[in-house]
Amino acid sequence: MKPRIRAAPFAATLSFLLPGLGQLALGRTRRGLLLALPFVAVVVAAIVVLAPDPTEALDLALRPEAVPVLLGCLAVLLVVHLGAILDAERMARTVRPVVGRAGVVASGVLAVLLVATLGAYGGIGYVGTEAGDTLGQVFLPEDPGSDFAIPEPSWGPDESTDAGPTDEAIDGGTAEPATDAPSGAPTSSLPALPLVLPSGSPLPSGSPSSPPSGSPSVGPTAAPRPTARPAWAADGRLNLLLIGSDAGPDRWSLRTDTIIILSVEVKTGRAALFGFPRNLIGVPLPPESAGAVPGGRFPGLLNALYVYAMGHPKSFPGGDARGMRAVAGAVQELAGVRLDAMVVINLAGFVRLVDELGGLWIDIPERLVDSNYPIEDGTAWIHLHFEPGCQHLDGRMALAYARSRHQDSDYGRMRRQQAVLLALRRQVDPVGLVPKVPALLKVARDTLWTTIRRQDVRGLASLASRVDPRRVARVLFVPSSYPEHLDSATIRRIQARVRTIFDRPAPAPDPDLARGHCP
Repeated sequence: MKPRIRAAPFAATLSFLLPGLGQLALGRTRRGLLLALPFVAVVVAAIVVLAPDPTEALDLALRPEAVPVLLGCLAVLLVVHLGAILDAERMARTVRPVVGRAGVVASGVLAVLLVATLGAYGGIGYVGTEAGDTLGQVFLPEDPGSDFAIPEPSWGPDESTDAGPTDEAIDGGTAEPATDAPSGAPTSSLPALPLVLPSGSPLPSGSPSSPPSGSPSVGPTAAPRPTARPAWAADGRLNLLLIGSDAGPDRWSLRTDTIIILSVEVKTGRAALFGFPRNLIGVPLPPESAGAVPGGRFPGLLNALYVYAMGHPKSFPGGDARGMRAVAGAVQELAGVRLDAMVVINLAGFVRLVDELGGLWIDIPERLVDSNYPIEDGTAWIHLHFEPGCQHLDGRMALAYARSRHQDSDYGRMRRQQAVLLALRRQVDPVGLVPKVPALLKVARDTLWTTIRRQDVRGLASLASRVDPRRVARVLFVPSSYPEHLDSATIRRIQARVRTIFDRPAPAPDPDLARGHCP
């Protein structure tokens, strides 16, 4: 076959774009097809595997062996790619030699193509390595043991909590808060229990991201290891605990200031957010740690439970994870539904996340002013002023809007937190995230920790794609419908509200989210 090209730089560039293409243009059909075969095979395999179900990519990428396999394949493809470029350039020079200034230009083009190829493969390898490292820190190990497990609830696997009062008695759960915290109610630290950290114990970090040190669980009951099949797939409902941890230079430990349960009905894709105030008093503890306090009810504020559990390792199982485990177990007891997993994010990390996503569009329903708002690292105070209407907020302002409480109360900010989460979920564009993967991986590694297992992510992603963020039911367990000082009757009402949420009609589309990005 007569060569269709003779310029060495052109032939090398063709094989840079697709290995073997330069050889085909030079008339070496068999050679060109042989060099192109590995890359065509990769594309065909991806189409065959991913076309029926694109979420299969998540399943493959999250496997522990994915990174070594990826790096091995990249090494092979890199060698073939570099060889194809060099071979095409050499063959073109054989057809028509280049000398003098043309030879210098051709050599320069070849060098640029080789460097670009090395950079492209190196970049992919770097992202893959970073992803493997991040996944190893963010997700549970394959054999998590009891330290990471959410405690077994007080009811058995085939039991349910008391249905509690009638629907009429619990309708107040979605009402806006009528009052702020009652005067004289405890607002900090434990009222009756001394906080004593063991001598030499390390202070917990703002975002636990590494496995426990391996110390055995201590306590009256060891929680069983998680089963292979996720509970949300078995019982038809996903219950995910979302915790925003608040740590800064002015605090020696961590506070769980945002406590939300995201619940999704698998069959319909209907979802609900349940907000639990951080200042609830008398939250029931799970059986494994109920003996730590008289009556099995924590007498301090809910957001002080993490610190107390960390200071009392003999009463709270879980090793270095006992603080979050205690909080998860207590919220599970209070909600009356089995939690499938929890996700913990440092609030300072939320700022970075929103910034990497390009900011947050949100329709603010009412004016908000806070003249004494502490920024996320606790080093300064600023004046906040949000007017009603569509706003585009950067990470710091999005967190400030969700976190400010001086104008209204903790309960007002709970409502705003839920609105921010839903607005963020609505704006996430999976395709647009691709260029931001390296930065998002770093944010996740530094600020995120979860008990979700890698093998469950694919199913969760599929379920999340069916949730309409405009029609998510939002429930706040706040006064005056639900007092801060919990008694048995209030706990039963909370449990009934959570368990029966999907027995009610789906809510109408939220007007604050109806306009999407609202520009």
